[in-house]
Amino acid sequence: MTARDGGAPRRKPADGARLDPVAGREATDRREEILQTAQKLFADKGFRETNLNDVATQLGFRRQAVYHYFRSKEEILYELIDRAGQAIATSAQPTLDADMPPADKLAELVRNHVRQLLNNIDIFRIQFSELFKLSGDRADGLRRDMSAYVHDIANVIKEGQKAGTFIDMPPTAQTLLILGMCNGTTDWYGSARSPRGIDEIAEYAAQLALAGVQGTARKRR
Repeated sequence: MTARDGGAPRRKPADGARLDPVAGREATDRREEILQTAQKLFADKGFRETNLNDVATQLGFRRQAVYHYFRSKEEILYELIDRAGQAIATSAQPTLDADMPPADKLAELVRNHVRQLLNNIDIFRIQFSELFKLSGDRADGLRRDMSAYVHDIANVIKEGQKAGTFIDMPPTAQTLLILGMCNGTTDWYGSARSPRGIDEIAEYAAQLALAGVQGTARKRR
């Protein structure tokens, strides 16, 4: 059992019992409805200002129907944050595993990170606001997942330093600075200050990250 499981063992069907595939699909669809509705409410009203009754009312359910799937709004938040984090980690893995120069690898990781953030901006805004306020085993597990991702990118920077193409500064500090720059896009993307598209912003972030780790001073145009 992992921290992500939240300490609750999954129930197994009784011997000889048959699972109803239709009921299973309906339950999955209902859970997804609750997650998506809660995400929107958390983003619009704030996590602290939203309760499960708000989610139920928005969906036209009784509150008990929401409790059937999630014991608390924190459980919904954990699942949303975990889903978002896994999307970044999973989409980054092929690049981490690829045989390519560290500069190309880092640039692609940064592009992917920004694309993932801005294509699901609500949940990442919630994550950045709430994750480090949460306590308990499951929150600790989510933070460990984030640390593992930072470690993976720091290793790419180490590879570039060994190859002599990246400047000699602490890799983890550089990684956190780069990700901080990327994460900051969620503060302003979608406003009047962001006329650029997601791919264009992702490319700008990749070029800025490379300029930093390579110590490149670019001339102003």
